[in-house]
Amino acid sequence: MIPIIQSLTKVVGSGEIITIAYNGGSHPGEERKIVPIKLSHEDLFAIDPESNKHKQYKIDKIAWIELSDGQHVLNTNVIPIVILEIPIFTTLKEYINQFNTELVSAGWYISQSENAYAIGTFFKNGKPRKTPSVLIQFFDRSLETNFVWDHDSGTMVEIKKELTGLERPWRVDSWRFTCGETFSKLYKAFDVFLKEARASDPATAKTIYSLNK
Repeated sequence: MIPIIQSLTKVVGSGEIITIAYNGGSHPGEERKIVPIKLSHEDLFAIDPESNKHKQYKIDKIAWIELSDGQHVLNTNVIPIVILEIPIFTTLKEYINQFNTELVSAGWYISQSENAYAIGTFFKNGKPRKTPSVLIQFFDRSLETNFVWDHDSGTMVEIKKELTGLERPWRVDSWRFTCGETFSKLYKAFDVFLKEARASDPATAKTIYSLNK
């Protein structure tokens, strides 16, 4: 067992507040206080002691941990901080305003709505294809519902799904993907979208395989 996992195993569920440096999220590399509550093979689940929100961290992105007794443990297998090629915006419209001219100039057909943005190719006659080549879209998880069995009525009833804070509402589909990729943060999703757009050629790109959720 690698040292960092061994140390995390000892404090999980103990209520101890520890410090970690995480090479992910919106502030990669910064220190943060957490209370570890569960550990899986790939993820550490914890509570933010200030906000009381549940958090999820990839173990291979935790650079180091510091326990309450001052013990400092490095993660020798940590994934380095990824430097984004794009600014961090809070709305899809801001990204569209920033990169739309580049993508149009590259020869893509652009389609967009309030919660989606896509690039596509053209037929030989100059008409745009209906199915895009690369697509980013937002799914409002707060509108999703579940069906449960109601013992009193003897029927299935629909209840609104409660958000956990771990939702991944942003999805990117690309003609180069076998299936779409989902993200919790817009900037991460758009970074992948833009990389797919720049790695593709409107003259040779195909349409995406699936638009299913």
